[in-house]
Amino acid sequence: MTERAALTRVSFFAAPLLLIAYGSVRLFVPGSKAPGFGWTLGHFAFLFGVMFFGVACVGLWRMAVAGGGAVRRRIGAVGLVAGLIGVGAAFAQAVIDLVVGFHAVDKAEMKELFAQVQEYPGVMPVVYTVGPVFLYIGLIALLATLTGRHAVRALVLVLLGTVAMAASLDLMPIGGLCYLLALAPLGGRSVAIGSSTV
Repeated sequence: MTERAALTRVSFFAAPLLLIAYGSVRLFVPGSKAPGFGWTLGHFAFLFGVMFFGVACVGLWRMAVAGGGAVRRRIGAVGLVAGLIGVGAAFAQAVIDLVVGFHAVDKAEMKELFAQVQEYPGVMPVVYTVGPVFLYIGLIALLATLTGRHAVRALVLVLLGTVAMAASLDLMPIGGLCYLLALAPLGGRSVAIGSSTV
C-alpha cells in the first residue's frame, strides 16, 4: 500500500472521528466555548478533521471516476471542487477561531475580536455561513456518483448526519457517527481503486 493510499484510507476514519471529537469537546469539556484548553482542543480537532475531509473528498472522487461514464465524471468533478471549496472555508474558520482563542483573555474579548474579523467584507459568507456548506454539498454529490452495495446507505447516512448538524451543533457527535458509518466501509474500496490507478 502506498503512502497516498494509506493516508486516503485513514482519512475515511479520521475525518468523522475528529468531527465526533470536536462535537464532544463542545458538549462535555468545561470552558470549551471560551478561551482556554477546551476551546483549543476542540478547534484543533476541527482543523485536522477538515484536512482529513479534504483527503477523503479526493478519495471519493477517484472512486467516482474509476470506470464511470461522462456524466458520472462530471458530477464527480463538481463534487470534488465543491468539497474542496468547503474544506478551504472551514479550514480558514478553524484557523481564525484558534487565533482568536489564543489572543482573547475571556469570552467577552473573544466576541469583540470575532466581531472585528467578521466586519471585513465577505468574511461572514465565505468563511462562516456559505463557504463551509460546500463541503457537505461536495460529499453528497461525490457519494451520489458511487455504485455498489454500500453506496446508497452511505449517501443516506451522510444526508442524515448533515441534517442533524444543521439542526443543532449539539448534534455534531451524532452527525459525525453517521459520517463514520457511511465513510469507514468505503476506505478499503478507495485504497483498491487508488492502487489500481498508480
